[in-house]
Amino acid sequence: MPSARSRNDSHHVVHAALQAMPEVVVKRMFGAEAFFTHGRMFAFLFDQAIVLKLPDSERQDVLDTRMARPFLTHERAPFGRWVEAAIAGSEAASRAIRLAASAHALAQRPDHEGPRKRRHLPKRRMPRVAAE
Repeated sequence: MPSARSRNDSHHVVHAALQAMPEVVVKRMFGAEAFFTHGRMFAFLFDQAIVLKLPDSERQDVLDTRMARPFLTHERAPFGRWVEAAIAGSEAASRAIRLAASAHALAQRPDHEGPRKRRHLPKRRMPRVAAE
């Protein structure tokens, strides 16, 4: 069983790798650090896990091989198509960094749906009353 120190070391290694990726901005969200690129969140990091938005094919692969599980906000409520993977230990940390690189690349793709933007609706015009 890994000690608390090894978990912290893994966390620091994964954190440093995420920050070293191009054009990454870190914000505090969900009680964790969230990682963004081009205004799109691609990962957030807890003490013992990383949560990622992966390309669909890779997402399905990590779920099928049980390298990750769907990320749940409540007991059974999935958070979109995000997955959660352990980072404790050197093997898990290496896998997490590889998956994070895929999530980062997906978020940087121009054809990838970005953050939702609010549509600005034009003000309603009142119908003109015809002159009598």
